[in-house]
Amino acid sequence: MMKAKSILLVTVVCGLFRLSAATAQQRDSLEIDLNTALEIALSENPTVKVADMEITKKQYAKKSVFGTLLPEINLIGQYQRTIKKQTMYMDNGFGLGGDVDPDQFDEDEQKILGVLGKLMGPSDSDGNEGFRVGRRNVYSGGVNVSLPLVVPSLWKNVQMSEVDIQLAMEQARSSKINLVNQVTKSFYSLMLARDSYLLFKETYATDSINLENIKNKYEQGIAPEYDVITAEVRLQSLIPSILQAENMMKIAELQLKMLMGIDSEVPLKVIGTLNDYDEVMFDAIIPADTSLMGNSDLKQFDLQTDKVQKLYEMQKLQYAPSLVSSFHYTYISQNNDFKFKDYKWDPYSVLGITLSVPIFNGGQRRYNIKQTETQLFQLRYQRVDLERNLKLAVKNNIDLINKNVKQIMATQSSVKQAKKGYEITLKRYETGLGTIVELNTAALAVTNAELQYKNAIYDYLAAKADLEKVLGYKIAPIDSEN
Repeated sequence: MMKAKSILLVTVVCGLFRLSAATAQQRDSLEIDLNTALEIALSENPTVKVADMEITKKQYAKKSVFGTLLPEINLIGQYQRTIKKQTMYMDNGFGLGGDVDPDQFDEDEQKILGVLGKLMGPSDSDGNEGFRVGRRNVYSGGVNVSLPLVVPSLWKNVQMSEVDIQLAMEQARSSKINLVNQVTKSFYSLMLARDSYLLFKETYATDSINLENIKNKYEQGIAPEYDVITAEVRLQSLIPSILQAENMMKIAELQLKMLMGIDSEVPLKVIGTLNDYDEVMFDAIIPADTSLMGNSDLKQFDLQTDKVQKLYEMQKLQYAPSLVSSFHYTYISQNNDFKFKDYKWDPYSVLGITLSVPIFNGGQRRYNIKQTETQLFQLRYQRVDLERNLKLAVKNNIDLINKNVKQIMATQSSVKQAKKGYEITLKRYETGLGTIVELNTAALAVTNAELQYKNAIYDYLAAKADLEKVLGYKIAPIDSEN
Protein backbone atom coordinates (compact mmCIF):
# COMPACT_ATOMS: atom_id res chain seq x y z
CA MET A 1 0.00 0.00 0.00
CA MET A 2 2.81 2.40 0.92
CA LYS A 3 4.61 1.62 -2.31
CA ALA A 4 1.46 2.32 -4.37
CA LYS A 5 0.96 5.71 -2.68
CA SER A 6 4.57 6.70 -3.31
CA ILE A 7 4.38 5.76 -6.97
CA LEU A 8 1.11 7.66 -7.34
CA LEU A 9 2.58 10.78 -5.69
CA VAL A 10 5.66 10.73 -7.91
CA THR A 11 3.50 10.21 -10.99
CA VAL A 12 1.16 13.09 -10.14
CA VAL A 13 3.98 15.56 -9.42
CA CYS A 14 5.92 14.62 -12.53
CA GLY A 15 2.72 14.86 -14.54
CA LEU A 16 2.14 18.38 -13.26
CA PHE A 17 5.66 19.36 -14.27
CA ARG A 18 5.20 17.92 -17.76
CA LEU A 19 1.79 19.60 -18.13
CA SER A 20 3.22 22.94 -17.10
CA ALA A 21 6.09 22.58 -19.56
CA ALA A 22 3.75 21.56 -22.39
CA THR A 23 1.44 24.51 -21.73
CA ALA A 24 4.37 26.92 -21.83
CA GLN A 25 5.61 25.49 -25.11
CA GLN A 26 2.17 25.85 -26.72
CA ARG A 27 2.15 29.58 -26.17
CA ASP A 28 4.58 31.93 -27.86
CA SER A 29 7.06 33.16 -25.28
CA LEU A 30 8.94 36.45 -25.33
CA GLU A 31 12.62 35.58 -24.99
CA ILE A 32 14.50 38.29 -23.10
CA ASP A 33 17.87 38.95 -21.60
CA LEU A 34 18.72 41.96 -19.42
CA ASN A 35 19.49 44.28 -22.35
CA THR A 36 16.24 43.36 -24.13
CA ALA A 37 14.24 43.91 -20.94
CA LEU A 38 15.80 47.36 -20.50
CA GLU A 39 15.15 48.34 -24.12
CA ILE A 40 11.48 47.36 -23.90
CA ALA A 41 11.04 49.10 -20.55
CA LEU A 42 12.63 52.37 -21.73
CA SER A 43 10.32 52.45 -24.75
CA GLU A 44 7.07 51.16 -23.23
CA ASN A 45 7.04 52.14 -19.55
CA PRO A 46 4.41 54.88 -18.86
CA THR A 47 6.66 56.68 -16.37
CA VAL A 48 9.29 57.32 -19.03
CA LYS A 49 6.67 58.49 -21.52
CA VAL A 50 5.22 60.94 -18.98
CA ALA A 51 8.70 62.30 -18.24
CA ASP A 52 9.40 62.81 -21.96
CA MET A 53 6.07 64.63 -22.36
CA GLU A 54 7.00 66.86 -19.42
CA ILE A 55 10.00 68.10 -21.42
CA THR A 56 7.72 68.95 -24.35
CA LYS A 57 5.36 70.78 -22.00
CA LYS A 58 8.20 72.87 -20.57
CA GLN A 59 9.38 73.74 -24.08
CA TYR A 60 5.91 75.06 -24.89
CA ALA A 61 5.97 77.00 -21.62
CA LYS A 62 9.27 78.63 -22.65
CA LYS A 63 7.78 79.71 -25.97
CA SER A 64 4.80 81.15 -24.10
CA VAL A 65 7.10 83.18 -21.84
CA PHE A 66 9.16 84.35 -24.80
CA GLY A 67 5.90 85.53 -26.42
CA THR A 68 5.55 88.18 -23.69
CA LEU A 69 8.50 90.03 -25.30
CA LEU A 70 6.73 90.23 -28.66
CA PRO A 71 4.04 92.73 -29.71
CA GLU A 72 0.49 92.08 -28.53
CA ILE A 73 -2.18 92.89 -31.12
CA ASN A 74 -5.91 92.89 -30.34
CA LEU A 75 -8.96 93.75 -32.40
CA ILE A 76 -11.43 95.80 -30.36
CA GLY A 77 -15.16 96.21 -30.98
CA GLN A 78 -17.57 98.03 -28.68
CA TYR A 79 -21.17 99.28 -28.56
CA GLN A 80 -22.62 101.68 -25.96
CA ARG A 81 -26.20 102.83 -25.47
CA THR A 82 -26.45 106.21 -23.78
CA ILE A 83 -29.13 106.31 -21.08
CA LYS A 84 -28.57 109.93 -20.01
CA LYS A 85 -26.34 112.24 -22.00
CA GLN A 86 -23.40 113.98 -20.44
CA THR A 87 -23.69 117.70 -19.65
CA MET A 88 -20.78 119.92 -20.66
CA TYR A 89 -19.99 123.33 -19.16
CA MET A 90 -17.85 126.05 -20.76
CA ASP A 91 -16.88 129.35 -19.23
CA ASN A 92 -17.70 132.67 -21.02
CA GLY A 93 -20.36 131.09 -23.22
CA PHE A 94 -18.32 131.08 -26.45
CA GLY A 95 -18.20 134.90 -26.43
CA LEU A 96 -21.95 135.35 -25.77
CA GLY A 97 -21.16 136.87 -22.43
CA GLY A 98 -18.25 137.60 -20.18
CA ASP A 99 -14.92 139.00 -21.24
CA VAL A 100 -14.80 137.69 -24.79
CA ASP A 101 -15.51 140.26 -27.54
CA PRO A 102 -17.52 138.81 -30.49
CA ASP A 103 -15.97 141.38 -32.83
CA GLN A 104 -12.68 139.54 -32.78
CA PHE A 105 -14.26 136.76 -34.90
CA ASP A 106 -15.05 137.00 -38.57
CA GLU A 107 -18.55 136.79 -39.97
CA ASP A 108 -18.65 133.00 -40.43
CA GLU A 109 -17.27 132.39 -36.95
CA GLN A 110 -19.82 134.73 -35.43
CA LYS A 111 -22.61 132.76 -37.14
CA ILE A 112 -21.28 129.51 -35.63
CA LEU A 113 -21.07 131.13 -32.21
CA GLY A 114 -24.61 132.37 -32.59
CA VAL A 115 -25.87 128.87 -33.35
CA LEU A 116 -23.99 127.48 -30.35
CA GLY A 117 -25.40 130.20 -28.16
CA LYS A 118 -28.95 129.30 -29.19
CA LEU A 119 -28.24 125.62 -28.46
CA MET A 120 -26.90 126.43 -25.06
CA GLY A 121 -29.52 128.94 -24.14
CA PRO A 122 -28.86 131.86 -21.79
CA SER A 123 -25.39 131.87 -20.29
CA ASP A 124 -23.74 133.80 -17.52
CA SER A 125 -20.10 134.70 -17.14
CA ASP A 126 -19.57 132.00 -14.51
CA GLY A 127 -20.45 129.16 -16.92
CA ASN A 128 -23.18 127.75 -14.69
CA GLU A 129 -25.32 126.90 -17.71
CA GLY A 130 -24.32 123.73 -19.61
CA PHE A 131 -25.42 121.74 -22.60
CA ARG A 132 -25.74 118.04 -23.24
CA VAL A 133 -23.43 116.33 -25.70
CA GLY A 134 -23.27 112.96 -27.42
CA ARG A 135 -25.74 110.65 -29.14
CA ARG A 136 -27.71 107.62 -28.10
CA ASN A 137 -25.71 104.92 -29.95
CA VAL A 138 -21.91 104.83 -29.91
CA TYR A 139 -20.01 102.25 -31.99
CA SER A 140 -16.24 101.81 -31.99
CA GLY A 141 -13.90 99.31 -33.59
CA GLY A 142 -10.19 99.17 -34.18
CA VAL A 143 -6.88 97.63 -33.26
CA ASN A 144 -4.67 97.95 -30.16
CA VAL A 145 -0.95 97.20 -30.28
CA SER A 146 1.39 97.11 -27.28
CA LEU A 147 5.10 96.26 -27.16
CA PRO A 148 7.31 96.05 -24.03
CA LEU A 149 10.49 97.97 -24.74
CA VAL A 150 12.30 97.73 -21.42
CA VAL A 151 10.87 95.22 -18.91
CA PRO A 152 13.80 93.54 -17.08
CA SER A 153 11.62 91.13 -15.09
CA LEU A 154 10.32 89.59 -18.34
CA TRP A 155 13.86 88.91 -19.54
CA LYS A 156 14.69 87.10 -16.31
CA ASN A 157 11.46 85.12 -16.60
CA VAL A 158 12.67 83.78 -19.96
CA GLN A 159 15.87 82.57 -18.26
CA MET A 160 13.77 80.81 -15.61
CA SER A 161 11.86 78.96 -18.32
CA GLU A 162 15.17 77.69 -19.74
CA VAL A 163 16.05 76.30 -16.30
CA ASP A 164 12.62 74.64 -16.20
CA ILE A 165 13.44 72.79 -19.43
CA GLN A 166 16.82 71.66 -18.08
CA LEU A 167 15.13 70.50 -14.87
CA ALA A 168 12.50 68.56 -16.82
CA MET A 169 15.23 66.89 -18.89
CA GLU A 170 17.12 65.91 -15.75
CA GLN A 171 13.92 64.58 -14.16
CA ALA A 172 13.35 62.47 -17.27
CA ARG A 173 16.91 61.17 -16.99
CA SER A 174 16.30 60.41 -13.31
CA SER A 175 13.15 58.45 -14.12
CA LYS A 176 15.11 56.38 -16.65
CA ILE A 177 17.88 55.73 -14.12
CA ASN A 178 15.32 54.60 -11.54
CA LEU A 179 13.57 52.44 -14.11
CA VAL A 180 16.84 50.80 -15.19
CA ASN A 181 17.60 50.05 -11.55
CA GLN A 182 14.16 48.56 -10.92
CA VAL A 183 14.12 46.50 -14.12
CA THR A 184 17.66 45.22 -13.50
CA LYS A 185 16.92 44.09 -9.95
CA SER A 186 13.56 42.65 -10.99
CA PHE A 187 15.24 40.71 -13.80
CA TYR A 188 17.80 39.30 -11.37
CA SER A 189 14.98 38.45 -8.94
CA LEU A 190 13.20 36.50 -11.66
CA MET A 191 16.42 34.65 -12.48
CA LEU A 192 16.95 33.84 -8.80
CA ALA A 193 13.38 32.56 -8.40
CA ARG A 194 13.60 30.49 -11.58
CA ASP A 195 17.03 29.05 -10.69
CA SER A 196 15.72 28.12 -7.24
CA TYR A 197 12.68 26.49 -8.80
CA LEU A 198 14.82 24.48 -11.24
CA LEU A 199 17.17 23.51 -8.42
CA PHE A 200 14.31 22.11 -6.34
CA LYS A 201 12.93 20.28 -9.38
CA GLU A 202 16.33 18.75 -10.08
CA THR A 203 16.67 17.76 -6.43
CA TYR A 204 13.18 16.22 -6.54
CA ALA A 205 14.06 14.19 -9.62
CA THR A 206 17.31 12.96 -8.05
CA ASP A 207 15.60 12.02 -4.79
CA SER A 208 12.86 10.21 -6.75
CA ILE A 209 15.51 8.01 -8.37
CA ASN A 210 17.11 7.42 -4.97
CA LEU A 211 13.72 6.46 -3.54
CA GLU A 212 13.19 3.88 -6.26
CA ASN A 213 16.66 2.43 -5.62
CA ILE A 214 15.98 2.23 -1.90
CA LYS A 215 12.64 0.53 -2.52
CA ASN A 216 14.32 -2.04 -4.74
CA LYS A 217 16.86 -2.72 -2.00
CA TYR A 218 14.06 -3.01 0.54
CA GLU A 219 12.24 -5.53 -1.64
CA GLN A 220 15.47 -7.49 -1.93
CA GLY A 221 15.92 -7.34 1.83
CA ILE A 222 19.08 -5.23 1.63
CA ALA A 223 17.65 -1.96 3.05
CA PRO A 224 15.35 -1.59 6.06
CA GLU A 225 11.82 -0.16 5.84
CA TYR A 226 13.00 2.88 7.83
CA ASP A 227 15.14 3.96 4.88
CA VAL A 228 12.13 3.80 2.57
CA ILE A 229 10.00 5.91 4.93
CA THR A 230 12.80 8.42 5.43
CA ALA A 231 13.34 8.77 1.68
CA GLU A 232 9.62 9.28 1.06
CA VAL A 233 9.42 11.94 3.79
CA ARG A 234 12.44 13.66 2.27
CA LEU A 235 10.80 13.60 -1.19
CA GLN A 236 7.46 14.95 0.06
CA SER A 237 9.16 17.73 2.03
CA LEU A 238 10.49 19.14 -1.24
CA ILE A 239 7.01 19.75 -2.69
CA PRO A 240 6.23 22.87 -0.54
CA SER A 241 9.61 24.34 -1.49
CA ILE A 242 8.89 23.70 -5.17
CA LEU A 243 5.46 25.33 -4.95
CA GLN A 244 6.84 28.31 -3.04
CA ALA A 245 9.65 28.79 -5.58
CA GLU A 246 7.14 28.56 -8.41
CA ASN A 247 4.92 31.17 -6.76
CA MET A 248 7.89 33.50 -6.22
CA MET A 249 8.81 33.04 -9.88
CA LYS A 250 5.30 34.08 -10.98
CA ILE A 251 5.37 37.15 -8.72
CA ALA A 252 8.80 38.19 -10.02
CA GLU A 253 7.64 37.71 -13.60
CA LEU A 254 4.54 39.87 -13.06
CA GLN A 255 6.69 42.57 -11.46
CA LEU A 256 9.08 42.57 -14.41
CA LYS A 257 6.20 42.72 -16.91
CA MET A 258 4.72 45.72 -15.11
CA LEU A 259 8.05 47.57 -15.19
CA MET A 260 8.56 46.68 -18.85
CA GLY A 261 5.09 48.00 -19.70
CA ILE A 262 3.89 44.82 -21.40
CA ASP A 263 0.71 42.79 -20.92
CA SER A 264 0.69 40.41 -17.96
CA GLU A 265 -0.61 37.60 -20.18
CA VAL A 266 2.50 37.56 -22.36
CA PRO A 267 4.72 34.63 -21.26
CA LEU A 268 8.38 35.43 -20.68
CA LYS A 269 11.37 33.21 -21.24
CA VAL A 270 14.51 34.41 -19.48
CA ILE A 271 17.75 33.63 -21.28
CA GLY A 272 20.56 32.31 -19.11
CA THR A 273 20.94 31.74 -15.38
CA LEU A 274 22.67 33.48 -12.48
CA ASN A 275 25.57 31.05 -12.85
CA ASP A 276 26.32 32.58 -16.26
CA TYR A 277 27.47 35.75 -14.47
CA ASP A 278 30.09 33.82 -12.53
CA GLU A 279 32.93 34.47 -14.95
CA VAL A 280 32.10 38.03 -16.06
CA MET A 281 30.57 39.79 -13.06
CA PHE A 282 33.93 40.56 -11.45
CA ASP A 283 35.09 42.31 -14.61
CA ALA A 284 33.16 45.34 -13.36
CA ILE A 285 35.70 47.40 -11.44
CA ILE A 286 34.39 49.81 -8.82
CA PRO A 287 35.46 53.30 -10.01
CA ALA A 288 37.76 55.41 -7.90
CA ASP A 289 35.81 58.52 -8.91
CA THR A 290 32.88 58.88 -6.50
CA SER A 291 32.43 62.64 -6.93
CA LEU A 292 28.72 62.21 -7.68
CA MET A 293 29.05 64.28 -10.86
CA GLY A 294 26.50 62.03 -12.57
CA ASN A 295 24.05 61.78 -9.66
CA SER A 296 20.63 62.90 -10.85
CA ASP A 297 19.30 63.92 -7.42
CA LEU A 298 22.20 66.32 -6.94
CA LYS A 299 21.80 67.76 -10.43
CA GLN A 300 18.09 68.31 -9.92
CA PHE A 301 18.77 70.03 -6.61
CA ASP A 302 21.31 72.36 -8.25
CA LEU A 303 18.86 73.23 -11.02
CA GLN A 304 16.12 73.97 -8.49
CA THR A 305 18.57 76.19 -6.62
CA ASP A 306 19.42 77.98 -9.87
CA LYS A 307 15.71 78.52 -10.49
CA VAL A 308 15.25 80.08 -7.03
CA GLN A 309 18.34 82.26 -7.65
CA LYS A 310 16.82 83.59 -10.87
CA LEU A 311 13.53 84.20 -9.05
CA TYR A 312 15.48 86.25 -6.51
CA GLU A 313 17.08 88.28 -9.31
CA MET A 314 13.71 88.79 -10.99
CA GLN A 315 12.21 90.06 -7.75
CA LYS A 316 15.03 92.59 -7.41
CA LEU A 317 14.42 93.74 -10.99
CA GLN A 318 10.86 94.66 -10.02
CA TYR A 319 12.37 97.85 -8.58
CA ALA A 320 13.59 98.82 -12.06
CA PRO A 321 11.54 101.13 -14.31
CA SER A 322 9.68 99.65 -17.26
CA LEU A 323 8.97 101.17 -20.65
CA VAL A 324 6.05 100.03 -22.80
CA SER A 325 4.89 101.40 -26.17
CA SER A 326 1.30 101.34 -27.38
CA PHE A 327 -0.67 102.19 -30.52
CA HIS A 328 -4.44 102.48 -30.90
CA TYR A 329 -6.34 102.99 -34.14
CA THR A 330 -10.12 103.16 -33.82
CA TYR A 331 -13.16 104.11 -35.91
CA ILE A 332 -16.04 105.71 -33.99
CA SER A 333 -19.63 106.36 -35.05
CA GLN A 334 -22.32 108.13 -32.96
CA ASN A 335 -25.98 108.06 -33.98
CA ASN A 336 -29.43 108.35 -32.55
CA ASP A 337 -31.04 105.79 -34.86
CA PHE A 338 -30.24 102.38 -36.31
CA LYS A 339 -29.86 103.34 -39.96
CA PHE A 340 -26.49 101.70 -40.41
CA LYS A 341 -26.08 102.61 -44.06
CA ASP A 342 -26.18 106.30 -43.16
CA TYR A 343 -23.62 106.07 -40.37
CA LYS A 344 -20.50 108.14 -40.57
CA TRP A 345 -17.33 106.61 -39.19
CA ASP A 346 -14.57 108.86 -37.87
CA PRO A 347 -11.02 107.54 -37.36
CA TYR A 348 -9.12 108.07 -34.13
CA SER A 349 -5.51 106.96 -33.51
CA VAL A 350 -3.00 107.35 -30.68
CA LEU A 351 0.67 106.43 -30.37
CA GLY A 352 2.24 106.52 -26.93
CA ILE A 353 4.98 105.37 -24.61
CA THR A 354 4.39 104.57 -20.94
CA LEU A 355 7.17 104.83 -18.38
CA SER A 356 6.44 103.12 -15.06
CA VAL A 357 8.71 103.72 -12.06
CA PRO A 358 7.92 101.58 -8.98
CA ILE A 359 7.79 103.72 -5.82
CA PHE A 360 5.84 101.97 -3.08
CA ASN A 361 3.51 98.97 -2.90
CA GLY A 362 3.19 98.37 0.81
CA GLY A 363 6.55 96.61 1.14
CA GLN A 364 5.50 93.55 -0.85
CA ARG A 365 8.56 93.58 -3.09
CA ARG A 366 10.93 93.92 -0.13
CA TYR A 367 9.37 91.09 1.86
CA ASN A 368 9.27 88.81 -1.18
CA ILE A 369 13.01 89.35 -1.65
CA LYS A 370 13.67 88.60 2.01
CA GLN A 371 11.63 85.42 1.76
CA THR A 372 13.59 84.22 -1.28
CA GLU A 373 16.89 85.05 0.40
CA THR A 374 15.91 82.82 3.33
CA GLN A 375 15.00 80.03 0.91
CA LEU A 376 18.43 80.27 -0.73
CA PHE A 377 20.12 79.89 2.67
CA GLN A 378 17.95 76.83 3.34
CA LEU A 379 18.94 75.27 0.02
CA ARG A 380 22.63 75.66 0.80
CA TYR A 381 22.31 73.64 4.02
CA GLN A 382 20.05 71.09 2.35
CA ARG A 383 22.58 70.51 -0.41
CA VAL A 384 25.33 69.80 2.11
CA ASP A 385 23.07 67.27 3.82
CA LEU A 386 22.05 65.67 0.49
CA GLU A 387 25.66 65.32 -0.67
CA ARG A 388 26.65 63.79 2.68
CA ASN A 389 23.85 61.20 2.43
CA LEU A 390 24.75 60.33 -1.16
CA LYS A 391 28.41 59.80 -0.27
CA LEU A 392 27.32 57.54 2.57
CA ALA A 393 25.13 55.56 0.15
CA VAL A 394 28.09 55.12 -2.22
CA LYS A 395 30.31 53.90 0.61
CA ASN A 396 27.66 51.48 1.88
CA ASN A 397 27.12 50.02 -1.60
CA ILE A 398 30.85 49.58 -2.15
CA ASP A 399 31.20 47.84 1.21
CA LEU A 400 28.22 45.65 0.35
CA ILE A 401 29.76 44.71 -3.01
CA ASN A 402 33.06 43.79 -1.36
CA LYS A 403 31.22 41.69 1.20
CA ASN A 404 29.24 39.92 -1.52
CA VAL A 405 32.44 39.17 -3.44
CA LYS A 406 33.83 37.35 -0.40
CA GLN A 407 30.50 35.63 0.12
CA ILE A 408 30.44 34.37 -3.48
CA MET A 409 33.95 32.96 -3.18
CA ALA A 410 33.02 31.25 0.09
CA THR A 411 29.80 29.74 -1.27
CA GLN A 412 31.59 28.52 -4.40
CA SER A 413 33.88 26.48 -2.21
CA SER A 414 30.92 25.32 -0.13
CA VAL A 415 29.09 24.02 -3.21
CA LYS A 416 32.13 22.02 -4.34
CA GLN A 417 32.68 20.56 -0.89
CA ALA A 418 28.99 19.75 -0.41
CA LYS A 419 28.78 17.93 -3.75
CA LYS A 420 31.94 15.99 -2.98
CA GLY A 421 30.55 15.08 0.44
CA TYR A 422 27.29 13.92 -1.08
CA GLU A 423 29.08 11.66 -3.57
CA ILE A 424 31.12 10.09 -0.76
CA THR A 425 28.02 9.63 1.42
CA LEU A 426 26.09 8.09 -1.48
CA LYS A 427 28.85 5.56 -2.10
CA ARG A 428 29.04 4.77 1.61
CA TYR A 429 25.29 4.19 1.69
CA GLU A 430 25.35 2.01 -1.45
CA THR A 431 28.09 -0.14 0.10
CA GLY A 432 26.24 -0.38 3.41
CA LEU A 433 28.71 1.76 5.38
CA GLY A 434 26.45 4.82 5.64
CA THR A 435 22.91 5.52 6.75
CA ILE A 436 19.95 7.16 5.06
CA VAL A 437 20.12 10.01 7.57
CA GLU A 438 23.68 10.81 6.49
CA LEU A 439 22.61 10.68 2.84
CA ASN A 440 19.68 13.06 3.41
CA THR A 441 21.88 15.41 5.39
CA ALA A 442 24.46 15.47 2.61
CA ALA A 443 21.77 16.08 -0.04
CA LEU A 444 20.29 18.92 2.03
CA ALA A 445 23.76 20.46 2.40
CA VAL A 446 24.17 20.49 -1.40
CA THR A 447 20.79 22.19 -1.89
CA ASN A 448 21.48 24.82 0.78
CA ALA A 449 24.97 25.53 -0.55
CA GLU A 450 23.71 26.06 -4.09
CA LEU A 451 20.88 28.31 -2.84
CA GLN A 452 23.37 30.39 -0.85
CA TYR A 453 25.63 30.65 -3.88
CA LYS A 454 22.79 31.88 -6.10
CA ASN A 455 21.63 34.34 -3.45
CA ALA A 456 25.19 35.65 -3.12
CA ILE A 457 25.36 36.29 -6.86
CA TYR A 458 22.01 38.07 -6.74
CA ASP A 459 23.10 40.22 -3.77
CA TYR A 460 26.27 41.23 -5.62
CA LEU A 461 24.40 42.17 -8.82
CA ALA A 462 21.70 44.05 -6.87
CA ALA A 463 24.30 46.03 -4.90
CA LYS A 464 26.11 46.89 -8.12
CA ALA A 465 22.83 48.10 -9.67
CA ASP A 466 22.18 50.31 -6.63
CA LEU A 467 25.69 51.77 -6.87
CA GLU A 468 25.14 52.56 -10.54
CA LYS A 469 21.89 54.32 -9.62
CA VAL A 470 23.66 56.58 -7.11
CA LEU A 471 26.57 57.34 -9.44
CA GLY A 472 24.23 57.96 -12.37
CA TYR A 473 26.01 55.70 -14.88
CA LYS A 474 26.84 52.03 -15.45
CA ILE A 475 30.11 50.92 -13.90
CA ALA A 476 30.80 48.37 -16.63
CA PRO A 477 28.59 46.46 -19.06
CA ILE A 478 27.71 42.90 -18.05
CA ASP A 479 26.80 40.45 -20.77
CA SER A 480 25.77 37.04 -19.55
CA GLU A 481 26.06 35.56 -23.05
CA ASN A 482 29.76 36.26 -23.49
